[in-house]
Amino acid sequence: MDPALALPSYRVYRGSIGALLIGSIVAVWLLVLPPAGADQDGPPAALAGVVQTATVTATPEATAGASATVTPGETGTPTATSTPSATPTSTPTPESDTVTYIVQSGDTLFSIAAQYETDGPAIDALAAAIAQANGITNPQSIQVGQELEIPR
Repeated sequence: MDPALALPSYRVYRGSIGALLIGSIVAVWLLVLPPAGADQDGPPAALAGVVQTATVTATPEATAGASATVTPGETGTPTATSTPSATPTSTPTPESDTVTYIVQSGDTLFSIAAQYETDGPAIDALAAAIAQANGITNPQSIQVGQELEIPR
């Protein structure tokens, strides 16, 4: 008996690799795809008795916050409730003559002024006004995180 004849041919090898590949694809597809009648929103029917589900019920209140109650183990149909509406009141807001700016890394008084003004000489004037409004004597002394009032 010749030992070379005991080895399977390339056709058998290719066929077994093909069968393994197709079987793996079918197995993954069956694991990922839920059954047609499965509940898409809850646990599978086989686990429904084991896994607790929670029902969240929101109750509207007249205050700014809302509360929710969670009841473990109960399932039910949510019911629509009316939402309280706010009464609009018109309060005129006075236009502020300053804008608050927080200094970022790399900012200078000139670069901050350039963000609010586009004309060259006006940028210099705005930088001087920012320094005066914030009591800055040395323009190099501004710190990251410092709040600056920008006059408008």
